[in-house]
Amino acid sequence: MRLNSSVLLLLSVSLLASCGKKSSSSSSNGNEIQNETAMADGSNIQGIYSATLLPVNNNIHMLKVGTAALQRDGDVFNAFVKLKYGQRTTTLKQGIYTGTRCPEPSDDTNKDAYIDIKEALPVIGKMILPLDGSLDSQLDGVSGYPTGDTNLGGYFYKSSGSFARMFADLKAPDTNPDDNLVKLGADEGLSLQGKIIVLHGINERVFLPPTAASNSEGSPYKTMPVACGVLKKVNALPEELATTTP
Repeated sequence: MRLNSSVLLLLSVSLLASCGKKSSSSSSNGNEIQNETAMADGSNIQGIYSATLLPVNNNIHMLKVGTAALQRDGDVFNAFVKLKYGQRTTTLKQGIYTGTRCPEPSDDTNKDAYIDIKEALPVIGKMILPLDGSLDSQLDGVSGYPTGDTNLGGYFYKSSGSFARMFADLKAPDTNPDDNLVKLGADEGLSLQGKIIVLHGINERVFLPPTAASNSEGSPYKTMPVACGVLKKVNALPEELATTTP
């Protein structure tokens, strides 16, 4: 009888462990595709990459503020950003950065309750793909960043370009190595998986402490990071983007 109890106990533990492993495996797969190797010709970039946009500064926003996605289909390269809660009548600068994590409260090094651009840059890195008026070039679309509406500051941004032209531009010489845009080396590849998208800009009616720093790109109101998300490769466009039209 004692032997049978021991066997039953071992079987129960084994079954629980097995169930735990199965559950962990299925939850890690989900709709995400985990691995991608950067290729110098960009051929690894295929399909859809999406990110949930969360606030960088919780005293500006508290909850999920939107969704973003990038999509390559042949030579067609699309970018989508749907912001539900943003900055009213304020233009937001947005783009893909070389960093692999979003700023966290511990990055507020001067403890003024705001993570400004100078505190964020060591984490987010440099912008490699501006999501502006032209995806074909880092510089040609700078006047085409979206502006929040008068209600909740939301917007829907969609832009399409040529992947070949975009990738060729990323391989072009860096004519201004001192700015916050970065190019790819001749033999360097790019993986969108795990990169971050960051949105910058805050309405000038919002109070900012005098300790909020800026850089050469503009005032603290123009450069303040307000939302961020990590791109993951997925099988389908998020529903809120697939069902939205400009």
